[in-house]
Amino acid sequence: MSSQRGQVSEQGQMIVLAYMGIFVLTVLGASVLNSSFSVSRHSQIDQLQSDVFYVAEGGVEDASAKFAQAIANFQVDSNTPRYPAVGSLVTTFASGATANSVVTEAEAAPRTIVDPDGVSVFTKNYEIVTTAQHPTNPAVTATIHQVVSRRIIYTFQHAVFYDNDLEWLPGANMTLMGRVHSNNDIYLATEANKTLTVDSEYLRAVGSLLHRRKDNASVPSGIVEIKKAGSSPELFPVLTFDSTSGSWAADSQTTWAGTVQTGVHGVTKRAVPVVGSTNPGGFYDTNADVQIVDGVIKKGGVVLVQGTDIPAGTITTSTTLYNNREGKTVKTTDVDLRKLGGYVDVNGDGVFEAPGTGGNPFTNKLPANGLLYATRTDATSGQQPGIRLRNGATIYRTGGLTVVSNDPVYIQGDYNTVAKKPAAVIGDAMNLLSSNWNDSNSAGALSGRTANSTTFNAAFIAGIKTTTSGSYNGGLENYPRLHENWSSKQLTITGSFVSLWNSQIAIGNWTYGAPYYTAPVRIWSYDTAFSSGTQLPPFTPFAVEMKRGAWWKE
Repeated sequence: MSSQRGQVSEQGQMIVLAYMGIFVLTVLGASVLNSSFSVSRHSQIDQLQSDVFYVAEGGVEDASAKFAQAIANFQVDSNTPRYPAVGSLVTTFASGATANSVVTEAEAAPRTIVDPDGVSVFTKNYEIVTTAQHPTNPAVTATIHQVVSRRIIYTFQHAVFYDNDLEWLPGANMTLMGRVHSNNDIYLATEANKTLTVDSEYLRAVGSLLHRRKDNASVPSGIVEIKKAGSSPELFPVLTFDSTSGSWAADSQTTWAGTVQTGVHGVTKRAVPVVGSTNPGGFYDTNADVQIVDGVIKKGGVVLVQGTDIPAGTITTSTTLYNNREGKTVKTTDVDLRKLGGYVDVNGDGVFEAPGTGGNPFTNKLPANGLLYATRTDATSGQQPGIRLRNGATIYRTGGLTVVSNDPVYIQGDYNTVAKKPAAVIGDAMNLLSSNWNDSNSAGALSGRTANSTTFNAAFIAGIKTTTSGSYNGGLENYPRLHENWSSKQLTITGSFVSLWNSQIAIGNWTYGAPYYTAPVRIWSYDTAFSSGTQLPPFTPFAVEMKRGAWWKE
């Protein structure tokens, strides 16, 4: 009996131990399961937080770009204390996520920084605060604070500024000083036995610098030399490699000591005005003190009558200019700037009396704020509209003059050469005619359109064509469109060459030789008076750059 009781006791103990083992395993299993659930949950939360952080980062980038674009397009004061003035900027992503941002000033007043090449840059710090919400879990949010340095460099503080690709491929020796910037790529080359000299310590491309042609990828055998920053005596190392080199980032800095920089060196895009700013009803039209529409001129909103308010012949309409590149007659509004300034030949002796002298009853009707806007809306299908400036050797306004049109602009004869003032011309395309130009020869042989040496002192903003495979747009060397035989004649330009859009009206392809034009001796230079930012033409547009600084996350 005792033996049986012992066996029963042992069996009971084994059952108890078995149950205890099951219990322990159950507890351990539950613990492991809970731990697994916890790890998975934390992983999901981490993923949500990571997702919403990147959404906030995207919101910061979008807010920074919108702020820069608003300044560049005159929608907000460049030193505004808050953007937007009320509410917030909303960024919506394809996933459905949203981010709300506010830009506020981090310092009360802007600062002027003079770069090593003597150009003044106007800087002010702002703080962008962006809060993002996860699209699938609104409870998950992220807030980022980003300090940005808003840097304003006026477009005319560059010798050359292109919003799109800059192609610079002259077929003759050429030298140009001053800053060169492209918001995309830069193509540099020149023809055999010729030299292109970039005499500047500032050559920047947001994209790449390429030593070749864009239209066919060939590499002309001429020499391109670029100034080495800080070199004394000055050194001009030859361009023999470009952004396609695997060691470009380092070798370019060793070779040119900082003159040449591209996207890999952190060059960022600068916001600039869009073409719409030049359209009727756009910024320039609505802010112009003098407006000319289809030959009718207004000053301060009041129509001026020729022969009464302004000299007869101040504004005329012509259909005698033929543009061979476009293959069309141009219906032009011809603006006599001398007469608009109040100067008139009272006695018919070729002497133009100043306002109020020699029996001259007229007064100066140039725009009080320095901005003149002109457009034509009545060109027929076989014509192109155009605005032509005549007799502009002297600008009769102390603060200078800016002329803007959404149409192609033609400047005939020496411009701003007497007592030079800050001057700019903005248009769909920039056409320069020598002082020897005669409309009656425009449709004839090139031999009948011989230019004489002519000088233009002005900053330009104009449209260009986009180079495509096998079709070159003419490059910087043909930025001003020419229509005469310029062989051995000097084309002297002191100013700035800016391209912010493609031409909308003058879209004919660039072609060299008869019956179009032949190239001049180019004597082009940057107007160093623009460098300080205080002697610029009226209504010079900004190029706005945003540099990111410190940031933190709430």
